[in-house]
Parts: sequence; structure tokens; C-alpha cells
Amino acid sequence: MITMQHVCKTYKVSKRDAGFTSAFKALFHKEYEYIHALDDVSFTISDGEMVGYIGPNGAGKSSTIKILSGILTPEEGTCLVNGLIPWKNRIEYVKSIGVVFGQRTQL
Repeated sequence: MITMQHVCKTYKVSKRDAGFTSAFKALFHKEYEYIHALDDVSFTISDGEMVGYIGPNGAGKSSTIKILSGILTPEEGTCLVNGLIPWKNRIEYVKSIGVVFGQRTQL
């Protein structure tokens, strides 16, 4: 069984304008923006249930899968997969899963 409750994930990304002057300024004064990939995501998937997870680019699909596979840690919320917390019990957990992103195997 998979349970995600109130999961949030935010990325801190440096931003700068194009050009040499902007690159030089960025060495001394970095500006950041925050990207909210997941904001209060909750769902439950029962044993034997098949699910499709679709949405537009930037909707947080990959971030959700990475949290479920233990690659990322969320800032808030809880996630349980077969009674284990993916990022805390990673060694034991990854023995029983497989994840493919694009054309390469991650785990």
C-alpha cells in the first residue's frame, strides 16, 4: 500500500539574466526563486491497484516518484510504501522496487 499525506517539496533555484554582466553580478549577489513542485499532495493506492500519474510539464510527477522511490526527501508531509518510509529505510526499501526515468534505470 502507498500512502502520501500533505507532501510538499520546494526547490531553491538561482536566477540570473543572460549576458556577461549578469553572470559577473551573480558571482557576488545571487538571487533565488522558489519553485513549488508539490504543494499538499495526498493520495492512497491500495495493494493490487493500478494507477496512471499524468499531468503537464512542471506538475510534479517526477518529484512525486522520486519521493516515493527515496531519492528525494519532502519538506513536509508523510509517505509510507509497504510500511516503510522510503528516504529513511532506503537500504531495505530499494531491494524491492525498480524505477525507470526516461530510458535509464535509476535504481
